[in-house]
Order: sequence, then C-alpha cells, then structure tokens
Amino acid sequence: MARLIPLLVCLMFATAVSPRPATLADQPVFRQFVADKNRFQQDLQQLIDLVATDAPADSIRAAFRRSREGYKRVEWLLEYYQPYMAMRVNGPPVVEVEEDEPGQHTTPPTGLQVIEPYLFPVTDRTQKANLQRELNVLLSYAVRLEQSIPADRLTDGDILDAMRQQLFRIVALGITGYDAPESRSGLAESAVSLGALHDVFLPYSRRLPESVGSALEQRWADAIRLLNEAPSFNDFDRVAFIREQFYPLCRALGEARQLLSIPVSASGRFLSPLIATLSDSGAFRPDYLTTYSEFISSPRKIALGKILFFDPLLSGNNARSCASCHRPERAFTDGQIKSRAFGSRKRVDRNAPTLLNAGLQKAQFYDSRALYLEDQVHDVLKNTHEMRTSPEEVIQKLSASKQYRTWFNDAFSDGLTAQNVRNSLACYVRSLTSLNARPDRYLKGENVLLSADEQLGFNLFLGKARCATCHFFPIYNGFVPPHYEKVESELIGVPRRRKIRKAKLDRDPGKFNAYQKDLQRFAFKTPTVRNVALTAPYMHNGSYRTLAQVVDFYNRGGGRGIGIQLEGQTLPSTPLDLNLQEQNALVTFLNALTDTTGYTHRPLHLPVVEGHQAWNRRKPGGRY
Repeated sequence: MARLIPLLVCLMFATAVSPRPATLADQPVFRQFVADKNRFQQDLQQLIDLVATDAPADSIRAAFRRSREGYKRVEWLLEYYQPYMAMRVNGPPVVEVEEDEPGQHTTPPTGLQVIEPYLFPVTDRTQKANLQRELNVLLSYAVRLEQSIPADRLTDGDILDAMRQQLFRIVALGITGYDAPESRSGLAESAVSLGALHDVFLPYSRRLPESVGSALEQRWADAIRLLNEAPSFNDFDRVAFIREQFYPLCRALGEARQLLSIPVSASGRFLSPLIATLSDSGAFRPDYLTTYSEFISSPRKIALGKILFFDPLLSGNNARSCASCHRPERAFTDGQIKSRAFGSRKRVDRNAPTLLNAGLQKAQFYDSRALYLEDQVHDVLKNTHEMRTSPEEVIQKLSASKQYRTWFNDAFSDGLTAQNVRNSLACYVRSLTSLNARPDRYLKGENVLLSADEQLGFNLFLGKARCATCHFFPIYNGFVPPHYEKVESELIGVPRRRKIRKAKLDRDPGKFNAYQKDLQRFAFKTPTVRNVALTAPYMHNGSYRTLAQVVDFYNRGGGRGIGIQLEGQTLPSTPLDLNLQEQNALVTFLNALTDTTGYTHRPLHLPVVEGHQAWNRRKPGGRY
C-alpha cells in the first residue's frame, strides 16, 4: 500500500488556506451530483434489462455507452472525494496484487472497464451469466455513490480543485482512450465530462466581468464542439486540440479563479496545486515522493550529490562511479545491452535505465522493488555486481577528505552520515527533471515548430497507437495521473532476443523476484520514453536495438503477437495496424522527445582525498 507523506512535508510545501464555510454553490452542486448519479443508475438498470431479455447487440452496446457517459457526469467529484469508489466503478480491468501482504492476496476488478470486453468489439452471448453478475456488482456500487460526498463541507476551493483534477484526467486519460479501449468512446465521453464541468462552473462564470465570462463560455463551447465533431477516434487531432483549445481553456479557468479570489487548497501532493496545465513549469514536485521532511532537496544537497555521483570513491574498488553505467551524454544510460558487472567481464542482470525523470515516479528499478530513490541508492551501493561497498566503507573514505566533510556540514545539520550520502545522491537524481522538449513547448503555445511527421507521430502516440494508455501524458511513464499514487507495471512479453516469429520469452521473472506474487511474473515497471532516442538498446534485457524495432514489436501485439504464449499479457495482443508511414512517424515523434539541456556536463574536479591521490587523477566517472 502507498506510504503516506508525513504531515511536516505537506505543511512545508503547501500554501496554507483557512477553512472556508459552505457556499451558496454547494447545495446546487450536490443536488446535481445526486441527479446525475440517479441517471447513471437508471442507465445501468436499463442495460441490465436489455441483457436479461437478450436484446439486439447494437441496443446493448448503445446502452453501455450511455452508462459510461452517465458515469462521466459524476466522475469529477467522485474521483476527488472517493477515488477508491471510483476505481470500483471504472477501474482498470486487471487484478490488483496486494504487494505488502504475505501470500497471493488479490483484489478482483469490477466496473465498466471489466464489462466492456463482454460487449466490444462483439457481444459474447455465451458469457451472459458472467456479464449479468458484473453488472449487478456495478449497480450495487452505483446506488450509493453520494454517500462519499461531504455535501455539508463543499467549498468553492474544493469544487474548483475537483474540476481542475478532472480536466487533467480528460487530457491524460480521456482523450487517449485509457478507460474505453474497445468501445473507443473516449472522445464523446470527454465531451460529456467537459459539459458537466461547464454546468458546474456556470454560476461562477456569471460573477465574472461580462467580457471575461463571454470569452470563457466560447472556450467551453469550442472544446466541447471539437470533441463531438471528431471524425473518428483515430483521426482526431489531439495535438491541435490541446494546444489551441484545451490548454487555453485550462488557463482561462485559472485566471477566472484568481479574479473570483477563490484560494488554492493546501496540497501535499506530487502535482502542484498552482499550475493550470500539465505542461506548466513546476507541475510536478519530486520532493513529495520522499519519506521524511529532512530528505527534501536543497541546492547544496544537489551540488554535493552531483560530485558524489561522478566520484569512483563510492565503489569498492575505487574505479567505478554511478556515471560509469549512467553517462550524462547518453541520457544517463551506457549504451550497453547490459552493463558490465563489478570487477569482471560478466554483465549485470538488466539494461541500465535512464535517470532523467527518475524522480517523477513512485517506484524504482525495473521490478519496482524500491519505493524511494534513497532506497535505490542503498541497493546499488551494496549490490555485489554494481558498486560492491558498504555504508561504513563509504563514510571512511569520504571522511578522509576535508572538502567532503565541509560540504556535508554545509548541506546537513548532522554532517557526514550514511543516510546523508544516500539523500544527497537521491536529491541530485531528483533534480534531473527534463520536461521541456520541443513537443512540450509546442503544446504550451511557444513559437516552435513540429514537422508533419512529428505531429502525426504525436497524435498516434496519444491515440491510435495507444502508447499513452501505458506511458501516460505528459511524463510518459507508468505513474498514473492525476492522483499520482500508483506506478503501473505491464506484462508485455519481451523476447530473449529480437525475433519476428517463434520468439521465446525472456527468462527474467521481473516483479516476481521482488514480491513473489504469481500474477507479477514477467511484469516490469513502465519506464518513461522521454529522451528515448539516446537510451538504446531497449527493454530490460536490451533485446531491441532501434526504436523502429520496438514500434514493430508493439504493432504486432507484443509477445503474443510474435508467437510467445504468455498467460495474462496486459498489453493488448491485437495488432495496432500501423502502416509503415505511421510507424516511422511514431519514431520521429519519439526522437523529438529529447531534452538533456543542462544535464550532460561532468564536474571538472573531484575532491582530493588524503592518502588516495591516485584515485583523484582518474577521469571523472571512473572506469570498470
């Protein structure tokens, strides 16, 4: 289960806001929520009746779509106050593994996404009994959704925060088809959701100056119209929509909030409460993923961590640094299929992942065995095949340097300790946040250009190719927006080596090694694809050398698409049907996600350590 960030961290970063009494908007908002919830319940009951009477498949599928749209009218407030209930109604159709519990404890999925495959792409009449059971379970949740909404405590701040969160959900999950992959109804549902938010905001809009309110109304209308007029799910221009309609709407709502003097609620969350769009600078705050308030970054910690990162003194043989396997010029990877193991010609178990944006996730390593960067640092330092040292040995070496002692005293109140070594390195890695590539700047409306192929590839990534349903916009890793509480892992069927036919599954059991959960065998954390042009070879075992090969693998349907008989593959095994032009455009877009500005330089000098001058003459970064 997710660990809670201590209250001290929340208070240190959050903008304090005094409690506010209920407003005149509260009761209408709650009454509308109940009305929409009752409509959703009625839609579900109609769907149940149609299934029971063996109605035509088209009628059943139409009723299902109405039920999904009914849910989208209440999702904004339900997700804000009761995300667990929202998950039971519309959560991913995968079994949740209780990683912190002994044994094989699991939570089966329920809700709309579980029901969808019974009806799409075709209705499976042989599964009528199972379908009816799932529908009845869903109805049991739907009848009591209002019980989780604090009708007597809603404030203007809460309402606008919930709206903002839903806007982020729409752009990151809704228009990408994340929760409606088979029915492909994500665009229509996003229009319904925007319409519900518009109705909620209407009383506030009337309090704005007329010119501001009119302009805002036009933005609502344009965004909803474009979603409703989309020619098809695959052909919708999501890039233009975000740049020209959606982000301007988000910014206008933020400005309206300021004009109305509605404060931002205190927040101890990873996502900043102050930003208007997910592409704003400072949208994500890595320090909120730390365990203790004393682990929060500072410029001195980051500078010290950078020096340590390149110093071979941290290894057992004084010849290997963190930068030996995470080279800045290669986006902090090493270009090897698997890095060379400590002091030998053997290789480590897995490919070296990029450290850029490693702080923008809540799980580390391919198997997610470490929740925090400090834990990852500890694991790497003591690992026999990586740095092969101990906290005591590291402290002994660093203590021999007057410069290091001074730096640690300046950065930490308790000076040089093993914990502070780990924390300074973790702070440096958290500082490696790279979210300003050319596609990001384009979405923000800056005066930059994307080529036709880059725009096509971007749209494919967000739509037809389904990339963004696992590599979530805009971080493009598996950290699920907009709550950012869970990092997803996927079972995609990576082969031992690249083959198009009769491939064999790689032997690495993935997360099973870390948690001993049968359902996680061969599952791996979803990594970021930012700066992916610099991080070849790809996959945890380096089995693919080019992005074109990776795209081809996904286009064929993952492991099952190349002949691997893999039980429980979470990646859809049906081909994406991308033609060669589309595959090339997707690669072109991925290449455009490169942004290593300011992160490629190494320290010119390392501190002199008394008695070990030979170490200090070596090139920063060390050798194997």
